Amino acid sequence: MKNRLYIIMLITFAAMPCLSQLNVVSISKIADAGHSPLIYPSGQFVLVQDAGEQGLTQINLSNNQQKLIVSEHNIEGDIYLSDGGTMVAYRTALYQDHLRYHVIRSADINSGMVKDLDTPSRELYALRFTGGKIKIAKRTTMRSVRLLNDIRKVEQEYIVAVEDDDLILYIGNKRKVISPNGKDTYLWERISPDEKNIVYVAVNDKCHTYVYNIDSGQLTDLGYYIGAPTWLDNNWIIGQQDEDDGHQMTRSRLVAVQADGSNFQVLPTKDLIMPINPSASKNGKIAFENEGKIYIMEVK
Repeated sequence: MKNRLYIIMLITFAAMPCLSQLNVVSISKIADAGHSPLIYPSGQFVLVQDAGEQGLTQINLSNNQQKLIVSEHNIEGDIYLSDGGTMVAYRTALYQDHLRYHVIRSADINSGMVKDLDTPSRELYALRFTGGKIKIAKRTTMRSVRLLNDIRKVEQEYIVAVEDDDLILYIGNKRKVISPNGKDTYLWERISPDEKNIVYVAVNDKCHTYVYNIDSGQLTDLGYYIGAPTWLDNNWIIGQQDEDDGHQMTRSRLVAVQADGSNFQVLPTKDLIMPINPSASKNGKIAFENEGKIYIMEVK
């Protein structure tokens, strides 16, 4: 009888879902100025925009030493790191004849050498590092710039972008409209490190965050609004749940959820009331900003 009961207990526990969560180990401030931090894949450094109105600044997480990488005042939008963290690509704004143009540039993080990767354009083109190349998606054409650093073999060269309110996936040199939620307003599209899934926010569809599988087309509603989502690894998604008064953001909190929608949790940030714009690395470090200051959270 006891053996039978033991077997039943084993079967019951085996059938139960394996619950897991992220535990916050520490939170520390690493800079008094800056926004939109981007943590390196290695988790050793963080790139911060407009730290002290300078441009792009690198922060060494082992000693908090800062190094100015790019001295520009008109950097706009996202910045992009190569796989090995030796080069950065970004857009900067230029003004000619009272018109705003966008230029895509790269910078060698070690030498600080900056070069233009494309001619100025009135349109915002999507871009991404794919192995040792920068690929720039220009709707009907694709520009590829070979770099000398971080060369690796890439099976598929994906770029994900939002164009004309559609969610677009560039596969190699082909442009594909995916828009899994139909005609919607898509935001914060990000590809997972293994390049199998895309996380994004669909504003008109409950303002929920979704995960789209590139191979199968399967769509997973994470069940919540999770703004500025970023991949901690191929399974965990980190983001923010922010509130506003109709005019400006009033409060935010960092949250985590697994890519299948399970194990949603709030990541406590003590007395910080405005943690936003997280960036995560696979070794459990999350960079974020809070009221103009930059912090690092460690989870395990």
